[in-house]
Amino acid sequence: MYRITLLTALLISSLLQAETIQPIEYKLTVTDAKHHLAQVDITYSDISTKVIDLKLPVWRSGRYQILNLSKHISQFEAVDRTGQELKWQKTNKNSWKIMLNNPGTVKVSYQVYANTLRYRVAHIDETHAYLDASGVFMFAPQKRDAPLTVSLEVPPAWVSRSGMQKTAPHRFIAENYDQLVDSPIESGIHEFLSFDVEDKTYEIVIWGQGNHDIKDLKDQVSLLHHEAKKIWGSFPFNRYVYMYHVGDGIGGATEHVNSTIIQQQRFNFWPRKNYLKVLATTAHEFVHTWNVKAYRPAGIAPYDYSNENYSDLFWMAEGITSYYDDLLLMRAGIYQQKEYLEKLATDVHSHLNKPGRLVESLAQTSFDTWMQDDVQQRHNASVSIYLEGSMAAWLIDYEIRRLTDDKYGMDELQLRLYQNHHNIDKGYRKSDVLKLLKDITGEDFDTFWQQHITGTEPIDFDAVLNHFGLEKYIDEDKELDAWIGAQWDTTNNQVMIKTVDSSSPAWLAGLNAGDQILAIDGIKVNTGDIEKRIKQLNLNEPHEIHYFSAGRLTTTNIQAVTEPNPEFKIRPVEKPSRKQQVRFEKWAHQPLIAQ
Repeated sequence: MYRITLLTALLISSLLQAETIQPIEYKLTVTDAKHHLAQVDITYSDISTKVIDLKLPVWRSGRYQILNLSKHISQFEAVDRTGQELKWQKTNKNSWKIMLNNPGTVKVSYQVYANTLRYRVAHIDETHAYLDASGVFMFAPQKRDAPLTVSLEVPPAWVSRSGMQKTAPHRFIAENYDQLVDSPIESGIHEFLSFDVEDKTYEIVIWGQGNHDIKDLKDQVSLLHHEAKKIWGSFPFNRYVYMYHVGDGIGGATEHVNSTIIQQQRFNFWPRKNYLKVLATTAHEFVHTWNVKAYRPAGIAPYDYSNENYSDLFWMAEGITSYYDDLLLMRAGIYQQKEYLEKLATDVHSHLNKPGRLVESLAQTSFDTWMQDDVQQRHNASVSIYLEGSMAAWLIDYEIRRLTDDKYGMDELQLRLYQNHHNIDKGYRKSDVLKLLKDITGEDFDTFWQQHITGTEPIDFDAVLNHFGLEKYIDEDKELDAWIGAQWDTTNNQVMIKTVDSSSPAWLAGLNAGDQILAIDGIKVNTGDIEKRIKQLNLNEPHEIHYFSAGRLTTTNIQAVTEPNPEFKIRPVEKPSRKQQVRFEKWAHQPLIAQ
């Protein structure tokens, strides 16, 4: 791993100017923007062997899924410095072997089809080129640590930006391939804003049109800077780039070493409820600058670009980050306290309504991250390294605070991981985490780990909430809703079952994910009223369901019950003690407000 610092940039520049070191030269030329095509040329000037292997990653940083990116590569060629063709052979799905006539210069060329916008890998059209090196630029394992340059040939109106140091309008330098693959490039027509917060420079790049306000984004991310400093004390960058893609049918985000790419529906920046989700995603990716990029679990450090990278600590990488994204928004004053408690209640409720939390542990789910695919199976047999990981992070925060009389919390664990494992390629292990927890609290966390990380023991949320002067409550005047244990997908103007809880009424009635519900008791259902119809089912009699299952019209009877985990809210206790008030303020960085 590495830092992007002024010293590093100066070192790279000096290396590129030295006569004895020849950087690898990457060049991308947009050849047919309308059809998403570009040509890549790579020049190696000092190959000392008669054979060189080239590889393209099979996955990209930040997405733990094999994407087989080389399927977008074609027209591969290799020549020597005189232009003479060199023999080559594709040895597996992402590897090319080139045979040299004599040691020396090798130039490789190939075409890239860049139309994977939603995966945030590569996208080229008439307005921009977004390039994540994992899906665009091959690398030679023997030259992975060599310095390199990247130049782009793009339309004259375009502007190119990246977390890498820019040496010309469309030219960047990188210390090595790892820096390149963790520094996406956005070249095109976009909004741009640069500003400083203390001694750090931030840049916001927005491609696409929507209802965003780049100046307001600046104000919000500036607040995040100050909250992050309170946790980690220092920053692993001097310049950070927020890249936003704004458009239709896109979403998600990916962290990088000193930048992030965030994709949002074009009108997600208003009203406030939607905008807060954008800001939570922004905070999530910013926290990743430390948790994952500055320090990360063993198994994914260093990255193996050709294979799955296994770890039973993925929940720490994603879950702890998910815990902090909302918490930082509250600490920064972006969330109102009431808004944070509403979001916290929603997350706890979602956790309690996931059958898989009692079936598979966080550690096992983390290890199996690369294999999870079917939504229905995951719901009943697994957990989320994001949601359930954030619940575990909150529980650890509580345990640290309880054992240290609130002298320390999760912030201290993150600080020590940063101090002890920053830039250590082998990453941290479970034993390192347990040692840090013991160093901080004086107590052994082995039993806790067996219960909640490698085991599936439920969390006592009442105890955690009470520590901070909070409580769950259900409106006493509200009647309990009917429940059948099905979740819905109402896109495409159809009422489809998304998941079914195991052993629920829907499960016992034979309903399954993918079934299309047509009618209840002979009355047609529609996307606007399905939730209401279910909640109003009579609990004292069975109901007839008409539905399509695998294209066959089917009928079943279902007996609704009251929801086992009804929705609730979280609020301050009526008369919080002085201790509870102090605990809340140390945790939330603001006083507990009565509601």
